[in-house]
Order: sequence, then C-alpha cells, then structure tokens
Amino acid sequence: MDPGRGSASPMHTMRSALLALSAAALLGCATPVIPNAQAPVPVAAASPQTLRARCAEGDGPSCTELGIRIERGVLGGSEHETAAVYYEKGCDSGNASGCNNLGWILHNGKGVPVDLRRAAYLYDRGCKFGNARACTNLGNLYEHGLGVPEDTLVAVQLYTRACELGFGIGCRNEGLIRETNFGRIGEDPSWARKCYERGCNLGDAGSCVNLGNLVREGRGGPVDFDRARQLFTQACHGGDLLGCSNLGFLYDKGLGVAKDMCKAVAEYERACKGDVPLGCTNLGYAYEKGACLAKDTRHALALHTRACDQNEPLGCNNYAVYLERGEEIPQDVSRALELYRFACEKKEPLACHNLGRIYEQGNLLLAPQDLGLAANYHRIACDRAHGKSCAALARMHHASLGGLTPDPARERSLRARACQQGYFEACSMMGTTLPENSPPP
Repeated sequence: MDPGRGSASPMHTMRSALLALSAAALLGCATPVIPNAQAPVPVAAASPQTLRARCAEGDGPSCTELGIRIERGVLGGSEHETAAVYYEKGCDSGNASGCNNLGWILHNGKGVPVDLRRAAYLYDRGCKFGNARACTNLGNLYEHGLGVPEDTLVAVQLYTRACELGFGIGCRNEGLIRETNFGRIGEDPSWARKCYERGCNLGDAGSCVNLGNLVREGRGGPVDFDRARQLFTQACHGGDLLGCSNLGFLYDKGLGVAKDMCKAVAEYERACKGDVPLGCTNLGYAYEKGACLAKDTRHALALHTRACDQNEPLGCNNYAVYLERGEEIPQDVSRALELYRFACEKKEPLACHNLGRIYEQGNLLLAPQDLGLAANYHRIACDRAHGKSCAALARMHHASLGGLTPDPARERSLRARACQQGYFEACSMMGTTLPENSPPP
C-alpha cells in the first residue's frame, strides 16, 4: 500500500490573544449642547498637549492613548514618558484598556522586564472593568500556568466572559478547549461548534475556519460540505489564509464542489505566499501529483520540509513519507516514525492512518506488526474524517483483526463515512458487509 500523503484542512489553533493595543474609548455620559461652546476633541484626534493635560486631570482614556502612541512610535517618549507609565496612569484612573495594555507589555517584555504575576493582576483588573481582551489574555495565562496556577476551568470561564463581551477570539479559545479536551475538561465538539459559530459571527476568521473543519468532518453535528465551503470562503476573504488553504482542500478532493485542482492550487499558492505552512505542504502535494502544475518531486519535498520545519503536522507527515521510502533523500525509517507520531499526536489524521498502515502490515523492522495498535490508529484517523482509515476499520471488524469483532451495522456505517469523506472505493460497498479488498503491501 502506498504511504498516505496529501493535503488536509486543519483547525486554527492559535490561542494567544491579539496585540493589546486598542483605540482608547472616550468614556462619559451625553450632555446637552451648549450654544457657542466648542465640543471636546475626541481622544484619538487630540494633540499630545491636550492628552497630557487631560491625563494630568485623571482622564484614563487620554493617559492610555498617550501610551499607545509612544508604544507605536507615533509619539516620542523619554525616561519619564514611557508607554508603561501612561498605561499605568490610565489603569489607575479606571481605564480598562490601560490595564490590559500594561499587562500585555509586562507579559511579553515589550520595553520592560517580563513580570507574569503582575501581568495577571493587571489583566484581572481590566477584565473586571469589562475589557474582553484582558479577560482573554488572563485566560491564556491560566490555560498555560503562566504567573498563575494552571487552571483550565478558570481559563474557560474567562474565555466565555470575553466571548459574552463580544470578543471573537475569546469564543474561539473556549471552542478549542472544548474541541480538543485540553486540560481534560471533556471533549465536546458540539459545544465547540457553538463557540466557533458565535466567534465567527463576531468577525473572528479563525473561528470560521475551525467551525468549517468541524462541519466538514461531521464532528459535533452532521457533515455539511456546502457550509464548510461558505465558512472557509468567509475566512479567506476576511484575511485568514488558513481558510484559503482549507477551501483549496475542498476543490482538491471534490467535497461539496466539483473537483478542480487548478482552483485548489490557486488557493494553496495564496496561502503559501502568505507563509501559511499548511498551504505550502498542500501545494507540495499538488507538485507531486502534477495536477495543474508540472510534476516536480524535488520542489514538493522542499515545500514539505519547509512546512515541517514550522511544525505543521501535515508537512511532517508528508516529509516522513519521503524518509520512509528513501525517495529523493536517504531512507530513514526511525525518523519517519518519529515524525508520523509527532503529527498524529497533533491530530493529523493522515499521519495516524500511516501509523495504522505500518503496524497493520508489519513490514518495518522498527515497527513490527501490532494489529491492536493499528486498529487504534485507524480509529483516531477515522474520527478525524480520514475515509481510508474508516474503510480499514470496517475491514478489520469483518476479519476479526486487532481485537475487533464482526459487526455488520458498524461496518456499513464505517464504509458510508469513508465514502462521504472522499474514499470512493468504499462507496460501492456502503450497503454490504463484504470486506474491503486488502490492498497489497
């Protein structure tokens, strides 16, 4: 059987919050218009002199705006006029953005020494003042145990709060935890769908990508390729190039759209030019196939290596195939297995499928046959919508391999899923209990 190599559409995994800088809000209540009185200049348009005067009078938004301008290099600072100084004044005057921004530069060591405990304190103040970014940033610290005890439940509560305040990344971060069982709080892709849906509706393109993946895979709800196409398109047009790569994947495999490798290649190239490693390894696969491109395995290998060097799981899987075969580079089965395991642990279904294939066949000295392990890897890959592994599981059930037992209903269901996810060899057998023909080694 040929090693599994190809393209994929993974989730958007960035959990860290956005850059802290946000336009300062002018706080206060509406007042009656006074004839012949000049309206106050909005904070964003005020001169530095005006902002300094207002800050000295305790106007938090003005202090924070000065900090933003200094941090961005729009306004020159001094030893006594730093972004941190003005953010602290803004925070002390009750401006939530000032608390968040000061926490962010302490979190990241931007012009000041890193101080995670104080960053957590400041994010907490900002969150209590109603700043969604501060809630998200504090959640990130709790999620990873930075400056505070690691506590995934607290992180989820903070992300939920940020989402409720209208910050889409907060919704996405909660969805990621719910989807991946991070912190062992329980895997719930159905709940994750709701989080991503809300984040996407709030304009977070990353949430649209992740929701698109769930509806494409049929996790947490029914498969809906047309909805996935809409979500990936929305994300791509919103500037998230991972959405472009995932849209290309639908055209590559003909899922919910007419198969069109030229359209797929165009999306892969767009993503790769934007330094999205998934787009590069998907483009490499197109070069391998010579689909809408001149076949070029050396260039394909270079693209896979580049993606793997950036820790893209699919790129590492595709690079591992070359190492396993000794194609274009010296054979290195040990390294190939290491990369397959890395990618599978990152939930890349193709890598899990390859491990299932290797342990099922038992042809490699470093990976002797282990049918139970093979079944487990195929199960992981099938759960992540890899059709060929679903068909392999059906065959192993039918043949009582790897601790599995014959189960006609289960076998039919697995073949139906395999067909739905583009493994068309299973389509003609959907309504039968006959085993898939075991492919040659």
